[in-house]
Amino acid sequence: MVKRPSSSKVKLPILFFIGFAIAPLKSVALEFSGGFTVPVSVNYDSNIQMADSNEESIWFYNVIPNLNLIASDEVNTFSFSGSLLLQRSSDEDISQDRKDPTLRLSWLRSFERGDFTLSTNYNKASTRVSEQRVTGLIFNDGNIINRNYDASLRYLLSQKLTVITGVGYQETLFSDTNLDDFNTKNANVRLNYLYNEKMTPFVQFSLSRLENETNVVSNQLAINQSNGDTITSRNVLVGYDYKVSPQLEYSVAYGFNRISSAGSNWIGNASINYTINEQSSLVGSISRAATPTGLGGFLEIDNLAVTYLYDLNQKNHLGAEMNWSITRDVNESNFKRYDVFHIYDIGEDWGLRTYAQYRTLNATGVNADAYLIGVSLSYNHPQLF
Repeated sequence: MVKRPSSSKVKLPILFFIGFAIAPLKSVALEFSGGFTVPVSVNYDSNIQMADSNEESIWFYNVIPNLNLIASDEVNTFSFSGSLLLQRSSDEDISQDRKDPTLRLSWLRSFERGDFTLSTNYNKASTRVSEQRVTGLIFNDGNIINRNYDASLRYLLSQKLTVITGVGYQETLFSDTNLDDFNTKNANVRLNYLYNEKMTPFVQFSLSRLENETNVVSNQLAINQSNGDTITSRNVLVGYDYKVSPQLEYSVAYGFNRISSAGSNWIGNASINYTINEQSSLVGSISRAATPTGLGGFLEIDNLAVTYLYDLNQKNHLGAEMNWSITRDVNESNFKRYDVFHIYDIGEDWGLRTYAQYRTLNATGVNADAYLIGVSLSYNHPQLF
């Protein structure tokens, strides 16, 4: 029996491309801008499979050309960005060579009291990388393909009250690995109230429906879920954005999530953006969220991320990053990644980046660590026109 795609899969891409095609343009001529970068890198990974025994190391050789184009007039902005990961490994039995594209197309229409955005994305990546970061599980080097279609509206209801709302559709497909294909439909609405120049309280509601398409996973999340069944996730968040000074601002939100197949739990997030001085800055965030995955449903994931940047001088820049993810429910996992890097601006168009990474993974049956070192040389051409 041939499986027919659902009508939403057929109609949504068509509707989005029609939307781009009929995007209204004034007689004002479009202004074009754009640029491209071509980084070339060599990486050594001591334990690419994050195994706790019989570790296998590997070399990676990467070329990632990136192109960005913008066309705009007084009210419309069209944007295109695309990149292609060309990767060769020293041992294809451990990690296969890759050709992974990432594409994004968007249209922003501005009007007197707000703006409207239409966007679509396509991305291909390795499941070893994507699932390790999201679920804490280690899979073979298969493929994950994401397709997104999103529409959003920001509208000024009054001088103090703004509504931001949107709808979206995402399709996630897997190959060469034992994960469920799925699609999600989501809608969200947020109300911002400008209390004063520093504080903006907000309330946000979002709804996401996950449809399991292949049903190849057998675990706690997938119990009683058959091909075509849906799981609904509802979120309510209340919080505020606060601008302490031109150098410091932060945001805090707290709320509840209810998943139709699992019940309710609390969620929340907080972030900070601090310009310490002319040379250094700090960005941090912490969150708990319910995330759709190929394991057959939504996973509860806690995440902490911190980035510190320091400019030694106009040509030399240092940085450090830390990312800590805790995945709950079907697989208790704890994944930490620490990165340090140095960037040297060789000239106006050339840059050199050296970096090192250390990561650990503690999960069911796994207690592993690994390190990565690498160097990247980039050619940047920011003005094509």
